Amino acid sequence: MELSEDRVNKVRDVLGSYWAINRITAKHAEQNALSLGLSLQQMAILNILYGRPESTVDDLKKKLFTSTEVISANVDGLVHARLVEKMNTEFVENADAWRLQLTEKGKEMSERSTQNAFAYKAMMKALDEIDDEDIDKLIEINRKIEGLLKAD
Repeated sequence: MELSEDRVNKVRDVLGSYWAINRITAKHAEQNALSLGLSLQQMAILNILYGRPESTVDDLKKKLFTSTEVISANVDGLVHARLVEKMNTEFVENADAWRLQLTEKGKEMSERSTQNAFAYKAMMKALDEIDDEDIDKLIEINRKIEGLLKAD
């Protein structure tokens, strides 16, 4: 692999653009969560449970790349707010194995977060300015980069 100045600059530019987009979309997602009275992680947990009912704390930990303690604290807040229920906890010794499900209120909150979806709305507005062919090419390139990064 050649480390020419031009190549290093291109890598810096590509990574910089990904980081900038990530920061902007994360800001929009956080704004969405706050508008619902949730933290970003709590909103993510609700949305994961909406799509994958009866996920465990361990499932959430893997999906969100964080610790049991962080997930458990967020889940406890969601249980306290009556958005999430812990199922069969009397049979489970390991907190990571608790099965979780949304309450009706939790389902409604997840649906509202999807309807608000500030990050999606912002991205849709931006993509409206780009030709479909270019969007398809962008997706193709990003998936290729993702695959190559996973292979390393």
